[in-house]
Amino acid sequence: MAKKNRLNEFLRKNGNFLLRVSLFIVLTIFAEWIVFGQVTFDFQLKYSLVFLVLWIFIGEFLLRKHKMFNLHPKNYWAAFLTPLFLNIFINLLVYKYVNIFAISTILSTLIITLLIDYSTGLISGLIFSLYFGILFGFDLKFTIFLFLPAAFVALSARRIKRRIEIIIPFLVASLTQIVVSYTINLYYSPLDYLMILEMNFFSILITMGLLPFFEYISRVYSEIGLLELGNLSNPLLKELSLKAPGTYYHSMIISNLAESATEIIDGQTILARVGSYFHDIGKVWRPQFFTENQKNKNPHSDISAKLSSLILNNHVTYGIELARKHRLPILIEDMIAQHQGTRVKQFFYQEYYNQTGIKDANMFRYPGPIPQFKESAILMICDVTEAMTRTMKDLNAVELNEKLDNLINSLFFEGQLDDCELTLREIKKIKGRIVRTIMEMNHKRISYPKIETKELKE
Repeated sequence: MAKKNRLNEFLRKNGNFLLRVSLFIVLTIFAEWIVFGQVTFDFQLKYSLVFLVLWIFIGEFLLRKHKMFNLHPKNYWAAFLTPLFLNIFINLLVYKYVNIFAISTILSTLIITLLIDYSTGLISGLIFSLYFGILFGFDLKFTIFLFLPAAFVALSARRIKRRIEIIIPFLVASLTQIVVSYTINLYYSPLDYLMILEMNFFSILITMGLLPFFEYISRVYSEIGLLELGNLSNPLLKELSLKAPGTYYHSMIISNLAESATEIIDGQTILARVGSYFHDIGKVWRPQFFTENQKNKNPHSDISAKLSSLILNNHVTYGIELARKHRLPILIEDMIAQHQGTRVKQFFYQEYYNQTGIKDANMFRYPGPIPQFKESAILMICDVTEAMTRTMKDLNAVELNEKLDNLINSLFFEGQLDDCELTLREIKKIKGRIVRTIMEMNHKRISYPKIETKELKE
């Protein structure tokens, strides 16, 4: 029994790792069959010993250091391995039916860079290059021939925000591949050079076509996908604007603040903006219970403080439910869950204490968790800042600066910013940018002199 429990515990902890290794073994059996027309134990043993050791030390070790692979391991492993396996599979067929020099790493490197980031795209390019380099007899030249274009693809793709810009990695990769092949004396005919251009262009077309499907499956979105999602004609945002116009307006203001504040620390500005659009999407359920949507009577005055607290919690839990139903990006689901952290609803906490004499802060906490990354923490700061400015009769920079100091200190000492990795220097920059943006958004306008309409008519 104890032995069985230990085995179950081992599989629970290492099951996903074993699955990834198994997938590579299956792919290698297929690769040997495609390339050599047979499957042998000796080849599989030698190949697996070399490649899997490299995979463990490069892929598993480096990717586990990426925080996102710890936050949502299944989503990010899917976003990494699905394009990589697909590209290896396609290029095995390319080798079989086209030409060995038509093998291209662009597809997987570009998709992974767009979905995750530059360094992860670079790792995928290295894994792809080692896979084929070892497969073709531990050929170092061929590994370099594949890896250098992959490195330039990852580098040139890290700032892509529009589909048309995908042409840049194609040009960079093709030029690099031709130069490298000439430099390291790989034999090429003019037809092979043409083949490189054709296959790289074909890979770009596949990338553009498949990117939305990878985003939908993994829920890891590129900045291109986020921009499309942030279209204000999105059905969820349309529903928010119709059912909860006050919340919709509040979200638009926060998106400007969050984008501006994220820009100053070189964060993901598009994620901050689009995440702000959706952070209160759960308020489409009973919008009248939220101040910004109330016109007449406050419905909280007819119910208990505990019930009010539960209703406010529901805008987070229902928002998460909508995010999953509509397959919003996994990071936006996080921002919905984390934008209130585990803060106490102080108004209802105090009201409950006045009524019962009982102090129980946990009863009035949002479900959380606290923000786990910078953009999520910035959204929290901007959310409470926007609410605070609505209580100020006369906005001025000095008073706003002082109030924002108190507010951030409160979040800091409550522990709400403990896991987001914002430094004190960054918080200072964020605060300055928020104050500046609010003052610019609320600038005074001159009053125009009144002129009779008949004088203005042509």
